[in-house]
This record gives sequence, structure tokens and C-alpha cells, in this order.
Amino acid sequence: MLAVIGVDVGGTKVKAGIINRSGEIGSLIQENTDKASTMEQIINMIRKLQFLNPDIEAIGIGTAGRVDYEKGAIYYATSNLPGWTGTPVKDILQKEFNRPIVVDNDGNTAAYAEGCVGAAMYLENYICITLGTGVGAGMVVDGSLVRGTMGGAGEVGHMILFPNGKSCNCGKRGCWEQYVSGTALQQIIDNDVDLSILANNPENLFKLSRQTESWKIRKVVDDYIFHLAVGLTNLQRIFEPDCIVIGGGILDSSFAWWDKLATEVTNYESSIRIEKAQLKNNAGLIGAGLLAYREISL
Repeated sequence: MLAVIGVDVGGTKVKAGIINRSGEIGSLIQENTDKASTMEQIINMIRKLQFLNPDIEAIGIGTAGRVDYEKGAIYYATSNLPGWTGTPVKDILQKEFNRPIVVDNDGNTAAYAEGCVGAAMYLENYICITLGTGVGAGMVVDGSLVRGTMGGAGEVGHMILFPNGKSCNCGKRGCWEQYVSGTALQQIIDNDVDLSILANNPENLFKLSRQTESWKIRKVVDDYIFHLAVGLTNLQRIFEPDCIVIGGGILDSSFAWWDKLATEVTNYESSIRIEKAQLKNNAGLIGAGLLAYREISL
């Protein structure tokens, strides 16, 4: 049976699965990212899936960082994936598996999946934001992914929210990622004794915000929603998309903050439309597989 493998490479997790043409996931493997040998980890995960289905036709990779799409190499990655910059992913995997390989930024693969089988189906202009270890995005204009001249289009996590603000691992200060990513929330929790005892992690923080009288927890959540809303409003003003789809690991706790965010963004921009990613945290994985299907169909 015709099938492809999709792989989603993030700073916290690596996921790999067998994907069919409808975007459905068959066998799935998920591991904590081995930052010391990420490429070897990816190869081993693909081997495990290929053992389950030897008829794999192609492999798609969605990864954090800027990607040279034509070469399938990593143009730049932050310390979320140390040593990843410059890795010729496509060449390595083609030599190892002798299959067509496609490599793209994980924000792009998530956006592609949501456009094919998710929240942005039938839309020609949309942005898909992924909130996780970092903040990524894929932008679709007139039905096509926008990648930029050096693979940097969609790196919205590194647009400046506060000049001279918090230091970012990209080398700048005040990047949006330092205020709305899961990592940013975890740092706030870890740096406050009360929060670290009460919440421990972002998911618990959001849960507690619905039932606690703690002003600290409420302030952190309110600040998070404000920072997220400002960034989304800026994107709406610049691109005027039909829709902004929000996904990534943070979406798992959206039951606690989504309604507040929807109210907040409309205070700034009444025309904005936000939607939850239907594919949730698997959008990048599914999109990598669907891009692999497109590669062998061209």
C-alpha cells in the first residue's frame, strides 16, 4: 500500500509517523529530542517505521529553523536545536533510504496540512501559528506557501514585540517568542518560587487560572493573552489573511484561555478571524507527509 513517512522535528519532541493521502496517521513514534545526535535519531525512527511498512514511497521532514527548501538543508537554527544549522538533511536521508525527500520549516508543514485537511481548507490566504518550544508560522498567499529568499519567511516568533526586551536565543532582544512560547511561560514559572510551587508547568498554570485567587497566576495569564493578541493583530494588519490558525503544544490548554484571547484580539482588530488548528499538535507531522506526497506526484 502506498504510504509516506512524515517527521516533525522540534526542540522538545521528534515525532514520526506513516501518513496516508488523507492525512491520517498510521503508526506513530514520539521521542524526546536528542539534541546531541538529532540526525541519527531521525534516521533510527524512520527505520523503525520502514520496518512496519517496507513500501514507503517518500519521506517528508518538517523542522524548526530556517530551511533551504530546494537543497533540503538547514540554513539556520537557534539553540533550541544545537548543531542543527548547516545540516544537509535531504542529502543524508536520500543516501540512507534512497527515496524522494522533502524538507521544509515546521511552520510551513503545519500550514500546508491545515490548508489540505484542517482548519484552513478552501482558503487561499491564511497564516498558521505554532506555539510550542518556540513560535513558528507558515504563511499561504494566493494558495502558495511563502518561504522567503533564505527560508526565513514566517519566522514571526522573532519579530520584535518589545525593543530591548527579553534576550532571545536568536541574538536579538524582545522577540515575540520570548513572551508567548511554552518555553517563555516555563521560564516565568521557574523564576518565581510561588509559581513553581503552585503551577509547575504552563498547562497547570492555565488550569489554575480558572479557579485560583492568586494574583500572580492571573497576571501571568493576562499578560500572555495580551502579548499574543498584540502579535496576532500586527500580523492581521500586515497580511490581512482570511484566517489565522493557531496550533502547537500550547493549544492543549486553550480551554482555559481561548475565549479571553478571542475577546482581546477583537478589541484591537474587529476583522480578525482566529481558529484552532484542527490537526492540533500533529499538523507539522501530517503536513510533512502530505508534502512528500506532492513531491512524488509532481
